[in-house]
Amino acid sequence: MVDQLEGAELIRLRAALLEFLKFRVLAAEETFFEHASAEERRRWLKALFPQALLLSDTVLEQVWNQAYDLYGCH
Repeated sequence: MVDQLEGAELIRLRAALLEFLKFRVLAAEETFFEHASAEERRRWLKALFPQALLLSDTVLEQVWNQAYDLYGCH
């Protein structure tokens, strides 16, 4: 999938997704990052944050890794 957004729109959506993930990680703690595959993440996001599906798998992976680095239990 190719990003359907660019520039400021892409940055805003990435930031919104990261903020969304912060609260999900805090609520779920250690179990949050068990959604390992891109397919699992997309199914989960479709139900809870569907606008994130405009991002490519690569960008979603980058945001997911950033959320793990910032909020994960390590």
